[in-house]
Amino acid sequence: FLLSGQSGSGKTEAMKQIVHYLSSIYQDRNDNLRQPMEVFPILESFGNAKTILNNNSSRFGKYLHIHILHGVVVGTSLSNYLLEKSRVVFQANKERNYHVFYELLEGMNDWDKEKLYLQGAETYYYLNQGGACTLKGKQEKQDFQLLLKCLETIGLHANQISNIWAILSSILHLGNICFSSYESESFEVARIFSEAEARRIGSLLQISCETLQTVITHKVTVIMSVSVFFFVTETYSTVEMTVHQLMARKMNAIAKALYSVLFEWLLEQINDWLSPAEMDSTVGVVDIYGFEDLEVNSFEQLCINFANEQLQNFLNKTLLSQEQEEYNKEQIPWYPVQLKNFHSCLELISSRPNGILRILNDQTCVPQATDHTFLQKCHYHHATNPFYIKPKNPIPVFTIHHYAGPVTYQVHNFLNKNQDQFRTEIVELFTRSRIKVNQLT
Repeated sequence: FLLSGQSGSGKTEAMKQIVHYLSSIYQDRNDNLRQPMEVFPILESFGNAKTILNNNSSRFGKYLHIHILHGVVVGTSLSNYLLEKSRVVFQANKERNYHVFYELLEGMNDWDKEKLYLQGAETYYYLNQGGACTLKGKQEKQDFQLLLKCLETIGLHANQISNIWAILSSILHLGNICFSSYESESFEVARIFSEAEARRIGSLLQISCETLQTVITHKVTVIMSVSVFFFVTETYSTVEMTVHQLMARKMNAIAKALYSVLFEWLLEQINDWLSPAEMDSTVGVVDIYGFEDLEVNSFEQLCINFANEQLQNFLNKTLLSQEQEEYNKEQIPWYPVQLKNFHSCLELISSRPNGILRILNDQTCVPQATDHTFLQKCHYHHATNPFYIKPKNPIPVFTIHHYAGPVTYQVHNFLNKNQDQFRTEIVELFTRSRIKVNQLT
């Protein structure tokens, strides 16, 4: 099953109905069948958020495997694609972070929140940027209790659940860290100003406050298999970025990495609970982001719309082109359907060596490259492409004619978002945590 459509069109709800139907018709023949509907609240809490287009938008793509043995559904499993990690640290106007943060703050009792140093959603930078901390009609307290029940259903024990809350809390505190700077040997050097936040994060992640400060304020270079820490100074900064902005970028990278690792770990626990011991065939259900054209479109929207272009191209080939060829072979009378050429748009985005994503990857590897140099190279190679529009005025945008219409992308932060990787110092931080973030045990 391939579910396609714009954001908010009901793809995820259609997937639930498909799964519910296939699971329910075999329930009587398999008493041990575990229903995926019981884990969907976990996925919605950790993977859905309010956007301008949809109050409960899936911010990750999923491929649901329905496993069959001797003609009977015996279990399911899930694969995750393209979790929108940037949402953890930034939300556009009228948008929110992932539901789980707001559910945690509203649903947890005051005693437990005090142990996690938690306050109201409005006090956290990672939650208040969009100005939409409350969502009309959403029952945060009830949803938190449902989430807690589902986590227990898949077999998580109290210590693991407590570690989940500790990681989410540490992410919120990371966003509230402030920086100051001082001069050292004629260089501007950054340091953490809000040490209280750093101590809280250290306590939650079970690492020393000094370790956290070192990871955030230092650059790591590996020399002869040994990690050497250097203060980040203005010499490591590009012309477009101050030392403070570099520190904020590192802090955001830690927050995104924490959430990403947590999400993947939860998916592993869900699959361990859902997956059968054996199977002989599988039915797949694909539910990816819907096509998006927002007030501000960035790297995430380009990735989402590129995936939809690929899906639309596949559907055209499978459902229309091949069917029409079959009609011709069987000499069936019919009215031919003229198909638009979507392949040229795909080539614009991804072809070697000068597709937009290829240029972006190349520029990401160049130390002195910027979003501006990336944009100029795109203009140079594609200004005459009918699917590409170069702006008349010198503004940092480009437009692509997609199958669903033209979308204008702002290139700010394209290189930073494309360079999304676990840096040495972040791995160092995780390995020093007694929580063991990748295991949560």
